[in-house]
Amino acid sequence: MKNDELEARVRAAAEATKTLLRKNAAGKNELLFARGINFNDVPLWQRRGTGVRWETFERAGVNPRTGEAAVAPRRRIARDEQLPMADDYRSCLRQFVGV
Repeated sequence: MKNDELEARVRAAAEATKTLLRKNAAGKNELLFARGINFNDVPLWQRRGTGVRWETFERAGVNPRTGEAAVAPRRRIARDEQLPMADDYRSCLRQFVGV
């Protein structure tokens, strides 16, 4: 990419950011609607974001020393694409943080 192209992209991004900073939610919705996008039709995860957290689950296995069946706790990454709003979101965060 040429230096002039890069500078033009940086300027365009700065202008877009400045425009959005001056808009409230209704103004941002109007900008989207002017470009044929209805904010209410956008998937929930695109409106509110996606949460990623650790999740504990149990996995059946075999104890290698005794050969007996065993259940072991494991962790995996869980993705939440339907985050709650306002007070429900705060409660959700408190639950994960343990406060």
